[in-house]
Amino acid sequence: MMKMTTNVVNEKQLREAQLRALELFANAVSCTYGPMGGYTCYSKQDPSNKLKGIVSYYTKDGFTVLKNVDTDKPIECLLKDDIRTICTQVIKTIGDGTTSATMLSYYIFKEMLETQQQYKISKRLMINAFKKIIKEGIDFIESNKRDCTLDDIYNIAYTSLNGNEEMAKTIHNIYKDAGMDVFIDVSQSNTKDTVVKSYKSMVYDAGFIDSCFINNEKDNTCELSNCHVYVFESPIDTPDMIMDLKMIFEKEVSEPIADYNRKMKLGQEIDFALHPVVVICPKISRDANSYIDQLVNSFTNMTIEQKPRFCIVANIDNDNGYLLDIMKLTGAKFIKKYIDKESWENDKNEGLAVTEDNLLTFAGEAEKVVVDSISTKIINPKNMYDENGEYTEFYNNYIYQLEDLLKKYEETREELVKIGNLKRRINIIKANMVDLFVGGIGTTDRMALSDAVEDAVLNCRSAAVDGVGYGGNYEGLRAFNEILKKYNKKLDEARAKWANSEVSEELEALNKVFVDFAVANLIAGSYITLVTKIYIPYCDDNADKASSIVVASIANSDKEKRTPFNILTEDFDGKVLSSIKTEPAILDSISRIITMLFNTNQFLVPDPRFNIYEMSEENEVIHNISKEEAQKIEEEESETVAAVPVEQYLKS
Repeated sequence: MMKMTTNVVNEKQLREAQLRALELFANAVSCTYGPMGGYTCYSKQDPSNKLKGIVSYYTKDGFTVLKNVDTDKPIECLLKDDIRTICTQVIKTIGDGTTSATMLSYYIFKEMLETQQQYKISKRLMINAFKKIIKEGIDFIESNKRDCTLDDIYNIAYTSLNGNEEMAKTIHNIYKDAGMDVFIDVSQSNTKDTVVKSYKSMVYDAGFIDSCFINNEKDNTCELSNCHVYVFESPIDTPDMIMDLKMIFEKEVSEPIADYNRKMKLGQEIDFALHPVVVICPKISRDANSYIDQLVNSFTNMTIEQKPRFCIVANIDNDNGYLLDIMKLTGAKFIKKYIDKESWENDKNEGLAVTEDNLLTFAGEAEKVVVDSISTKIINPKNMYDENGEYTEFYNNYIYQLEDLLKKYEETREELVKIGNLKRRINIIKANMVDLFVGGIGTTDRMALSDAVEDAVLNCRSAAVDGVGYGGNYEGLRAFNEILKKYNKKLDEARAKWANSEVSEELEALNKVFVDFAVANLIAGSYITLVTKIYIPYCDDNADKASSIVVASIANSDKEKRTPFNILTEDFDGKVLSSIKTEPAILDSISRIITMLFNTNQFLVPDPRFNIYEMSEENEVIHNISKEEAQKIEEEESETVAAVPVEQYLKS
């Protein structure tokens, strides 16, 4: 019989490819894991090198390693991109966790497949239990947070930087001088010296709507100097508001650029300045997408040099007053939404409705606006400083009003949500901005160190905002150890009930508890495998000794020493710290990765001729079987066992 070649990669082949890929990525990033992890040297072409030479770089950053791992197999390659995309959010949030997330994903996914096969658990039950246990783990971890202190900042930085005392002190001193609300931006110095530069800015957790607006490829940011700021009070979701957006772009960007180019060509005097423009709004509706798509397409096809200095920022929350603060401190006027023409006419007569004639009166100003995919920094807005570099009377009065309102809320204690929101508003407005230029001997040295410093800074910032927990994946280790104890107890109780009654309802209840127990067990075991990897180099590659350190950290007879073992101090000293959000962010990534993998049951390669995943001839599926036989095979393969063979477990 002639073998039929298709582009279909079936579930069995897919699972094998997924495991191969996860193992490859886990092994690659594991080399950088922990304080005794080594550097990875990688090479790539340097576009600035006229000779197109290959340049070598050194890194201890798991995310950088993952980005540079390549494979010639399509499934493995796509999976790497998917994992990298998911892990990107972890990096942006807390600056750490790619290595842990990648390694844990492999350990857990492997164990889930083996557990599912051993006990014939349905895919649905497996995934549901997995999501449930992960959520319990996140809730447990977040319940153990505590407020961050300056000592914690030092310890977090020291741990994150693998014992770099000098840089840890630098970060600590920045927080000491500028306060816990400081925002640190890390970049490379041009010299061997590390430089700290401070200034004021407002930083919001919302970025550009599309990467097409990037004009600084090195930092993947859109940087706008001496720019005009337009603020929409409401989501851009009506034809009139879309026209307002279009008018801003044409009158402030498109037409001035065309006029500028025309005068340059004719050699005429240019009597105006081109102002970069940023548009800030709560949301953009689908109705506006056609115009937005036009902008995105035109920007995408331009080089960095050709791009107009323009950016759209969405998803800044106006319910908490953030847009009001931006509007007030930049000196802008709200661009409003109108339901009826009468209201628009009334506001127009008072100069409160935007038109072509009064457009510029609605523009605020800022010395600089820097936007990336998740944040917007408004540096030195118009109404913050006077010409002498002192706070303006307007700024001081605005802060006073907000702080006075906060005091009233705190006295009554009736508006707890508003108290939290108002505190954050004030902190954002008063936030100190610090540029940390990381020095080093040569480009390679500066690059490696600045990557590590950036991770440490993000972790410190998250800890300052969200609270502190233990580092080294200890919070996950502790959480799932406790969750496993809980489900072990539940399993014993359910088993006792079934043994006494042996009714079907009790067996069903036992089955459900068993699935939860099995998933909790494999996650807890995966965490032990993960954390043990930290200590294997310290224990001279003795895995048993490393494992005993891990066990001691969660079951030490001295409760005070139930903390991560600190390799740098060789003691259970409680100084291995991290943001409390680190582990939940890792677990959220793992949940998305594994759910995605589990719910994918086949893959279609682009061309059947190059289907390298085809099963061997001896395992080849025979296609010319009868309809009845095919149906029987399909039923057998698709059968999922809702009930775990508990009897097998009981006998064991």
